[in-house]
Amino acid sequence: MKPVRVVPLLTVLLLAACAQPLDAGADGPPDDGAVLAGRTFLSTAVVKDGKPYELAKNTRIRLTVDDKGHVGATAGCNGMGGDADLSGGRLRMTGDVSMTDMGCDPARHQQDELVSGFLQAGPRWELSGDKLTLRTDTMEVTMLDQESAEPDRPLTGVRWQVDTVLDGQSASSVPNGATAYLEFADGRVQGNTGCNTLGGPAVLAEKTITFGDLFTTRMACAEDVNRLERAVLETLKGDVTWEVTADRLTLTGPGGHGLQLRAAQK
Repeated sequence: MKPVRVVPLLTVLLLAACAQPLDAGADGPPDDGAVLAGRTFLSTAVVKDGKPYELAKNTRIRLTVDDKGHVGATAGCNGMGGDADLSGGRLRMTGDVSMTDMGCDPARHQQDELVSGFLQAGPRWELSGDKLTLRTDTMEVTMLDQESAEPDRPLTGVRWQVDTVLDGQSASSVPNGATAYLEFADGRVQGNTGCNTLGGPAVLAEKTITFGDLFTTRMACAEDVNRLERAVLETLKGDVTWEVTADRLTLTGPGGHGLQLRAAQK
């Protein structure tokens, strides 16, 4: 696993006046940004230069609008966002678009740049029910409200596969060929560290999981897989914070150790 440095979001530069909050409950015309407030949308199709554009494997464009006019987006690697004016059926960023600086493979890096440029180009938007369409002269992104496209998965009864290891402000991918996963049920966790089978008590609460002493088998593995195993076990200690968004689970453990996992089919 190659560690990657993550830097905080750049400061968003505001224009002379601060953006006015959107009233998520207000009635207004269909091109009023208030109809988007408090919602998250996931891409279902992308067209670039009149042709279907294939996103990097296992990625989607995610767009979130809060009730104060802040727009956030991810495209498979880094987070980006800033204050925006959504009135008149157009998305206009009112300052710099900030972006995290986590390293990723060339395909996802290129995708980040594409989406960042798309947002800054001031796309027109149209909402029809749960379907959101954003378009410029060269690109069109079709999206669905997350609650319709991909509701949050339950924590239990799902196989959660590790795809990213977090350590403070660094992130690293899982070694090729290694599969680490967790499953929660009946107050216990079972799974695999990428090298060895694991299991033990895991008491679930609304925002935390309390792990007891976990057992593992003792099979020897390659050093990069052993590092993955150590990262998994360092995270699953004591009280760990959990959060599920769509098909993604984030576990934040003691000492800055953490894991990002994706729901996988068994």
